[in-house]
Amino acid sequence: MGNELSSSSNYSLLEQENIVESILFMMGESVSVDTLATAIESTVDVAKDAAERLYTKYQNEYQDRGMKVIKLGSKYQMVSNNKYFKNLVLVASHPQKPVITESILETLSIIAYKQPISKPEIEHIRGVKSDYACNRLLEYGLIEEKGRLETPGRPILFGTTEEFMLRFGIESLDDLPILDATKFAEIESEVEKELTETLGEPVVIEKNIYTDNKADDNKTVESNIDDETHDTEKLDNNDISEAPR
Repeated sequence: MGNELSSSSNYSLLEQENIVESILFMMGESVSVDTLATAIESTVDVAKDAAERLYTKYQNEYQDRGMKVIKLGSKYQMVSNNKYFKNLVLVASHPQKPVITESILETLSIIAYKQPISKPEIEHIRGVKSDYACNRLLEYGLIEEKGRLETPGRPILFGTTEEFMLRFGIESLDDLPILDATKFAEIESEVEKELTETLGEPVVIEKNIYTDNKADDNKTVESNIDDETHDTEKLDNNDISEAPR
């Protein structure tokens, strides 16, 4: 079956996969389906099918190989298998990991769930300045500029990058974890108790601060600016050791 010719390509199905595999290995970075279509001299749909077949093989038949194919949104990339990371560092310079502090991770979480979002919004949610955290995240390539707000000062809008998805092992933003309402209620209760003990007077946190990240998908950027019910969910996974080939 693998040697059958596609009706939209001069290459067999197996040859299409081999070409895609070669391109991903050679490029060493995420590759769009458009580029893959050019490589196999066919349509985008045929190229996507070939990439998906290759991706499935690496997920199942080839899962213990030294390389693997991953998806980053609508793009594909070949990376080293993190299962053998400790072996790689024996013969290569130990890669420098970005230092992800709690404040930086908190800022990254806010951007991931509320993007596109401006620094004033981030600071409104966190209650502190976020220049350092945003600068470090830009330096690490985990966030990038996504445009500017049409408001006085035209503040920059931030969003996550493909590098963010690669480092945290997700294929799209839909894969971000969601904390349930029960857990949020527990967190709110603990914070209220701690603040009450510290300040010596009852403190009540405004409810509905934490919301399902999917609920805001249809909100406009302007409404986000006025919205005082921002969530501050945190990412559970801060292991960013996986690296591209």
